[in-house]
Amino acid sequence: MNWNQWQSLSDDCVKELPYQVADWLLEFGSLTEKLNRHSKNPVKLDLLLQAPGTIASSEQQAMATDANQLPQREVVLYANDKPWIFARTIVSEESQQLIEQLGQQPLGSILFNNEHLRRQFLQIKKTFPEDELYQKAVQHLDHCSQEFLWARRSLWNNQHQEKRYALLVNEVFLPASPLY
Repeated sequence: MNWNQWQSLSDDCVKELPYQVADWLLEFGSLTEKLNRHSKNPVKLDLLLQAPGTIASSEQQAMATDANQLPQREVVLYANDKPWIFARTIVSEESQQLIEQLGQQPLGSILFNNEHLRRQFLQIKKTFPEDELYQKAVQHLDHCSQEFLWARRSLWNNQHQEKRYALLVNEVFLPASPLY
């Protein structure tokens, strides 16, 4: 399995993952809730960015869009006072209002409480220092000696009032997370 590229879930893919890694990457419920179950203190969110910006070509492909500028939100989730997850969400223009009012709330409060949103796919990969997603994930850490970081991404969308709502959620597991 080529973990350098996004891999869609398959039986072969899952079989190759170590149990501890699979347990975290394949979580289909709220990742924030899972983090809370493994943390002594409630998970804290640090909002790093919420603004329109350039998106990577792999994000364009995943969202099936020609747009190279879309609204985005980047956060770090802290558990036990350590950064565990870096999350980068890209939204279609029509979906911008879904994230505008989140503030310090995790995205899961929308994803798992909106009956119209559905996960279309879950993909996983290893990110390496030369990957843009890896670089974004570690830029707020004091240091990162990990050779690679596991990441996952999901596309969420719905059809509502003749508009297509789409959210691409990238999550990178930082070195202090229990995945490692």
